Amino acid sequence: MPIRIRTRHPRPGGLTGTAALIGACALALAGCGDGGDASAKADGTPAAATATATATPSSRPTPEASPTPSAVTMSDQTGAVLGSAIAVADGKGLDYAVYLQGTGLSLAGGGKQASSYGPGEEVCEQVDDPADTNPSFDVAFTVPREGRDCAGRPLHTPKPTPKPTKTRANGTGGTSGGGGTGGGGTGTCELTSPAGNCYADGQFCAGKHRGLSTHGRGGEYLTCESDSGGRWRWSDGVPG
Repeated sequence: MPIRIRTRHPRPGGLTGTAALIGACALALAGCGDGGDASAKADGTPAAATATATATPSSRPTPEASPTPSAVTMSDQTGAVLGSAIAVADGKGLDYAVYLQGTGLSLAGGGKQASSYGPGEEVCEQVDDPADTNPSFDVAFTVPREGRDCAGRPLHTPKPTPKPTKTRANGTGGTSGGGGTGGGGTGTCELTSPAGNCYADGQFCAGKHRGLSTHGRGGEYLTCESDSGGRWRWSDGVPG
């Protein structure tokens, strides 16, 4: 009787199928892991971009305040001649005004302005206006009123009165006790030039001395009068 030989064939569900399934799962798990990392990276990128976009902008520098200009002032010109005081004011670019002394000059608007004045007149007082309180001036000078000095005292010097002639007791004849002091001199010059010197006959006189009288350098009695040419000069009243 013939013998049958049976050959075994492996079934598909054996170890080979199992290994293939395990490998497929491993590949799937690996793919899931990569997908997770990629998702994390994708999620992280917008976050970084958002942080960059919301960064605090740099602050602008605060502009510095411009300095307040200081008021222009000038040295006190009291006692100086008016011409030099005006020159100082002009050099500083200051508006000046000239007032009469003793008329109540103030920053509030008091005082009487001088209608005329000369450069050789003395500055009695200086009033500064650095705060621009008075719109009329930046600095004001006062000069003596006509016929007065800075203290307000009259400048006119009365003409000396001749001494009376002495007579003898019997009334006959007589001797002169002196005809006056005009030629002898007093040694005093009541009025002086802007340079501080005694005046002399024929010399020009300052505007503030017009019409006034004084003793000259030789003791002669002089009066500031207008000559034939309209110029004011000191005269002793004697022609020539």
